[in-house]
Amino acid sequence: MVLSSFPSGLSGSLSDAREFVLAVRFARPDLLWLILLLPVFAVASRYAVVRRRWAAAAVGRPAAVAALRTHPRPPRRWLGLAAPIGWIALILGLAGPRWGASDDPGVAVGRDLMIVVDLSQSMKADDMATRTARTRWEAAREGVLDLLDTVARRGGHRVGVVVFAARPKLLVPLTTDYNHVRAEVEEISGEFPPHEVRPGADPTVVSGTRIGAALIAAVAAHDPRFPGSQDIILISDGDDPVEDREWLRGADAARKADIPVHTVGVGNPGRQTFMMVGQQNPTEVYTKLEEEPLKEIAAETRGQYFPARREIPRLGDFFQAVIEPHPSREVSDESIPQPKEQYVWFLGPAILLFAVGWVRGKV
Repeated sequence: MVLSSFPSGLSGSLSDAREFVLAVRFARPDLLWLILLLPVFAVASRYAVVRRRWAAAAVGRPAAVAALRTHPRPPRRWLGLAAPIGWIALILGLAGPRWGASDDPGVAVGRDLMIVVDLSQSMKADDMATRTARTRWEAAREGVLDLLDTVARRGGHRVGVVVFAARPKLLVPLTTDYNHVRAEVEEISGEFPPHEVRPGADPTVVSGTRIGAALIAAVAAHDPRFPGSQDIILISDGDDPVEDREWLRGADAARKADIPVHTVGVGNPGRQTFMMVGQQNPTEVYTKLEEEPLKEIAAETRGQYFPARREIPRLGDFFQAVIEPHPSREVSDESIPQPKEQYVWFLGPAILLFAVGWVRGKV
């Protein structure tokens, strides 16, 4: 049933409630799975009740045994909900619910991450296995958006974006404004890349895929004050029609700056994909994911190679497992708004409900 079928007041309330639920964040979301233990406790509790009934039946008829009780307990089935509701409230409180804005802004402490996205012609190849992202550049964009979702949940990390083809362009400098980064990334298009990255009429441009120049731009975009807390993620198919190993220049620059380059390969490595390149004089081109340059870049810079291949790269999980555990910046002159801790709204009722359940068991 759609919200428009409700009265306007109720529809607005439901909309507000939905927006509120979506705005809630948890500092420790991994604790939420403990709620799944509730059915186990319910089965154990039910088994205990059945065992008591069996024990009472061994003494005599249930009605006769009940009459022997000095203080018979009136049935209050609704009080039996105190313990399970209290358990849910306790887990929600321990998970650290946050919403609203705190009065004190927090310091942006985290790692600095430059994301480099390949928008060369070969990234238009439609050899991906997913329905939502058929081309390589679409899969790369979806992977970056997944990464931004993960970074935004934790906060503190600074993110920047470089796009490239024949030339690099700094799309977003390092920032904690994740909404701005997301808006820019959502506008990325391999069909219509920025004119700054296209070869144009420059005779010095020998290839439409200059990975090395893009890595040099990403290194230059990093903040030199925070060595050791910096990373680069390069998303590419590694397919450069000019085999001049130009990418070595970028790998050398990253290695000298002590910045790991984690490479992400998108495309089909086992089969060539046919495509037409160029508008005025289309040219037949065959392309596939070239993994060796990407592996070498990662090895040269102490990074890791992530073979996404024909799937959307799950960069959020990759970031949490590979990048986030490393040391963060210890100082920063950038502050970010902090969500307000709201655990008291759950832990207080949880204690009260457990107390009610305990009193019920004693009466």
